[in-house]
Amino acid sequence: MRSVFALAVVYASACYAASLATVSVKTTSGTIQGTSTDGVSIFKGIRYGQPPTGDLRWQPPVAFTSNATQTANTLPPSCIQQFPFAGAALNELIFNTPAPPESEDCLFLNVWAPTNASNLPVVVWIYGGALAFGTASIAEYDGFSMVKNQGIILASFNYRTNVFGFPGSPDLPLTGNNLGFLDQELVFKWVQNNIAAFGGNPTEVTIWGESAGSKSVSGAISRHTPADAPFRAAIMESVADTSMSPTPLVASFNNFSGEVGCGQTPGDARLACLKKVPASTIRTYLNGPKGASFRPIVDNQVTFADPLQRIRQGLGARVPFIISNNQDDGTLFTIGQDNLTNYLATHFPTVTPAQARALYTSGLSDHDVISQVVKDVTFLCPTGLWSNVTVLAGVPNVFRYSYGAVFADLQVFPNAGAWHSSELREIFGTYNSSTATAAEVTLSATYQKLVADFVKNPTASPAPNWPRYIPGSNTKTLAKLAYNGNVLTSNVVEAVQSDLIDGPCSLWNKFLDFRPT
Repeated sequence: MRSVFALAVVYASACYAASLATVSVKTTSGTIQGTSTDGVSIFKGIRYGQPPTGDLRWQPPVAFTSNATQTANTLPPSCIQQFPFAGAALNELIFNTPAPPESEDCLFLNVWAPTNASNLPVVVWIYGGALAFGTASIAEYDGFSMVKNQGIILASFNYRTNVFGFPGSPDLPLTGNNLGFLDQELVFKWVQNNIAAFGGNPTEVTIWGESAGSKSVSGAISRHTPADAPFRAAIMESVADTSMSPTPLVASFNNFSGEVGCGQTPGDARLACLKKVPASTIRTYLNGPKGASFRPIVDNQVTFADPLQRIRQGLGARVPFIISNNQDDGTLFTIGQDNLTNYLATHFPTVTPAQARALYTSGLSDHDVISQVVKDVTFLCPTGLWSNVTVLAGVPNVFRYSYGAVFADLQVFPNAGAWHSSELREIFGTYNSSTATAAEVTLSATYQKLVADFVKNPTASPAPNWPRYIPGSNTKTLAKLAYNGNVLTSNVVEAVQSDLIDGPCSLWNKFLDFRPT
């Protein structure tokens, strides 16, 4: 399977074979020296935050400012990553190959811009990884192709995840726990202050994320007001925020503290002890059999218990957006799961197997029903809720789609289909050129232009035959994208009624959209 992701090496070699010239840009982070090749200026590893180490571990990010010259021609280290133990090998293969170095000192960003750019629209990429892992420092997310072919500016960055980014610690102030989101906000400010120096227009910024990156985008929309959003549009692929408990869960942090040798009661002494634990020790714990999961907590400043209600009340940023799910978003997360009764008892104890089966095509195996449930609960239904609520709140330019392209060279596990994140290679243009079919190459160009055209003008339809989204059964406004081998601009969109795929959400939305108490 590893050869499938040799695209990283193949693509990087192709992009940078040409001779490189040095280019410099003056920013708040210093004078940044990057490289220019084939009409694209590339800046990799620009420090935007002070190292979040030592006393700054588990502290809000501190902006890095400098008048010195900074060389930026190498992708920076990833933040410390946690790969869920059961699926570690596959997750690392898909999302971390070849694996970049990791470091707690990781608050860096990258910029790709057309050489001699002037006043161009900008897209800021936020990677996924369940807020546990992920990095901008893999070749799959290389911005060269999109910038070269589409004439926009692309920025990406690393932010803290797992216990470093979302500790859920009673030792910290409540508002000091969603550190990864605060890292993202610092990047948004950096872009506003500096992107003009790269030829970008700070008033034409789109934030774009997939999976946990999409959750991050929806969170940014819900926390910013119509007056203060540092972006004018958004793109969300697979996932959007839904209701969550306002009660902080601190068990994971308490267990972690004891496992790494800081058994004091919660408070300043324990936090001081934990700040002295080597990052390598923490990484070993995170990726071992006792490694707990860490997630955002409600602080009512960065994260809210009821983000959908904020949209209903007009409190969030009222920006145009594209939102999507993949036809087979659930397959990656259900490998080896084939007991529907046990699955429901663990995750949805009030739902019977008969109720779940009734939502889907008859005759499906338990494994296939579980895969459908995971797709719907985690990805499809949240995107439907977010779209419906936003349109009903009066935001006019919402474009929704479901991605259905299946390519043989991307079937990296059995019955993968159009699996979670499989679309990203097409958008970034980082597909494996040695195995891609002609249809895959064509779709990449079509898809990339669709996204870039939205970045350039988020109030216009991204593609022919793609209307603005209106929920319900009376209109055909949900785009089935790249289904049935359709890869050309003229046919890549098939507009259908949203009810055709949203039917099961009549049950699952009860678990997603509720008034937390």
